[in-house]
Amino acid sequence: MTIGIYQTVVGFFVLDEAGNILNFYGYPKNKEKIAEKLFSLSQFSISSELEKLLKEYSDNKYITNSAYVKEFLRSKGIKCDLQIRSEVFSSIFPAIETLLLKNDYISKKEEFHNLKREVAIKLAKKLVAHSAQRLDKMVVHAILAMDDIDKTTNLFASRIREWYGIHFPEILKQVENHATLCKIITYAGVRSKITKELLQSMGFSKEKSEKIIKLSRESMGAEYSDEDLQPLQELAQRALDLYEQRERLEYWIEKQMRKIAPNMQAVVGSAIAARLIAIAGGLKELAMLPASTIQLLGAEKALFRALKTGANPPKHGVIYQMPELHSCPWWQRGNIARAIAGKLTIAARVDAFQGEYMGDKLRKEIERKIIEIKAKYKNPPEGKKKPKERKIPGRAKESKKSKHKKKLAKKQKSNRSKK
Repeated sequence: MTIGIYQTVVGFFVLDEAGNILNFYGYPKNKEKIAEKLFSLSQFSISSELEKLLKEYSDNKYITNSAYVKEFLRSKGIKCDLQIRSEVFSSIFPAIETLLLKNDYISKKEEFHNLKREVAIKLAKKLVAHSAQRLDKMVVHAILAMDDIDKTTNLFASRIREWYGIHFPEILKQVENHATLCKIITYAGVRSKITKELLQSMGFSKEKSEKIIKLSRESMGAEYSDEDLQPLQELAQRALDLYEQRERLEYWIEKQMRKIAPNMQAVVGSAIAARLIAIAGGLKELAMLPASTIQLLGAEKALFRALKTGANPPKHGVIYQMPELHSCPWWQRGNIARAIAGKLTIAARVDAFQGEYMGDKLRKEIERKIIEIKAKYKNPPEGKKKPKERKIPGRAKESKKSKHKKKLAKKQKSNRSKK
């Protein structure tokens, strides 16, 4: 016998094969409890009403109008088909209010509409709160904040280098690391206070330290006092604070990625995995994407430009940051990127739906595939050269138009001067 389970906002109707109603299992008549029951069902958690239903109508085939009920029953090894437009359920929807009145669940039809509205509001709030509590959303904001810090520190660093270069221009070529230069400015200030001990404590060799000290004595930069460089020292300190904040964010992201996406972390590392999740908008959103899309995440501009101009489409996006990919020859990158994206898609889906850990296995498969690709494509394809960036036709036309306008303007000026 086939049993129909028709889910409504307030409970379950049980029907036979002919569409006759056998029973009704209603939720407690409380908007808070109903919203909690519906939310639990959306998380594939069984309610006492559904459990009671299955006990009373066991050893039957089931059909249902609810995808949640179907997936829950199938996870328990119970056969169930999803039939939203089934003839068995056709008479239920237009007569729900009447049926609830017969079962003494409501006293009048308006009561059902008000209850349905209040439950929908409560359920929406619960779903929004649950979505906000997802750790992958926190990681998305953390990786975006890290990008903002990078932009800010780069701006600060360029300004600090130019500013300090007026006083001690020779040090700019000797100290290329921005954070190290900020430390020298913060702890020493004027070039005369830079000591060998200070430089060696920052990791400089003895020879390099002596060279910088010698340059500071022979510098052709302007003379400034400690008071003159105080604003610059404060700015350098703010930049150092941002560098430290970035390190703390990076550590936090790596720690959270072990919980959220351990398989993705094993395949491509914490930073790339977090960046892919950020671009997709979340871990589940990433898991729903095909491998071909994941391969190009981060290269959307290049892809649309290729579609518009007819240029060669990109072969990789964010995953290009993997050392295994960007260090290989250009003619091998497409195949390697495809192999990485395929395994990365499996890792994302296992992480999103809480499967068993298989990151090490996927990583070994990628390494083996890369070895095979490198052995198969040792030499570049004949008749093909390394692709170059093509000029966008639209821009070329615009430049020609601007040149033509300039010529016309010159002619008009010359005509006016003759007149």
